[in-house]
Order: sequence, then C-alpha cells, then structure tokens
Amino acid sequence: MNPTAPPPTAVHLSPDASPLHPPSVMHNSRVLSSLGTLSACFSGLIAGLLGLTNLSGFFLYLVSAAFTSLVLGAVKCNFNISRYVPQANSALGSGVPGAEGSGPKGQEWKGWWALSGVGQENLLGFLLFWIGSYAFIHVYD
Repeated sequence: MNPTAPPPTAVHLSPDASPLHPPSVMHNSRVLSSLGTLSACFSGLIAGLLGLTNLSGFFLYLVSAAFTSLVLGAVKCNFNISRYVPQANSALGSGVPGAEGSGPKGQEWKGWWALSGVGQENLLGFLLFWIGSYAFIHVYD
C-alpha cells in the first residue's frame, strides 16, 4: 500500500465498480484467444488430414471447440468461469432481480461461449488449415 495515496473514495467502494483487475483481464483474454486459435487451427489440420468434407468437418470444429472450452474451464478456471472470463460478468440481463439471466449464474453461459472460441477469427483459421491440409494430402485422390 502507498501511505501517501489518498483514501479510497465512494467510487472505489461502489458496488457498481468491477472487481476485475483490468491488466489481468487483458492477459486472460489474450491467453484464451491464443488457445482458441491454436485449437481451431489444429482441428482444421486434423479435419483435412482425415479427409472430412462438408458437415463432418464443421462438426469436428464444434466438438473440438466444446472440448477446448471444457478443458480450459476445468484446468485453467477450475470451473469458476465468472472469476476469469469477463463476458460471464456482463450486465446484459433483463434488469429484473431474480429473473433468468440477471445474475452471475444466469450469465455463466456467456463465459462458456467465450471460452469455446467459436467466432469469426477462429473459424477462418480452421477453414484455412482444413482446406490447406485437405488439398495438400488428398489432391490426387
């Protein structure tokens, strides 16, 4: 603690203030983004090597994203998603206390969705590796 710092104001003690430390949130977001991208690229490589086409390749992408989300939630977050993923704490609920989606438990699915990494940047990485490895291995089949 800094003894010369001013005492905490009402803003610092406000219940509306976020309990998340911004540098830690940025670091966690970068790590989770990198892991999601690597998972998508490796699943695209596997889909191409196995020769999967059409919906079977996309099914592999969704299964690998769900598996990655489960592993990250278990290993890195210890199933406490709201502590490590800022999307699980978003206040986009209905605003009615006690309504579904208004509390941290109702918002937890957003944290799992963020952990899964199902998004445009990961999907494009998956497609890049899927098409590239499929074309490289199965070009003369």
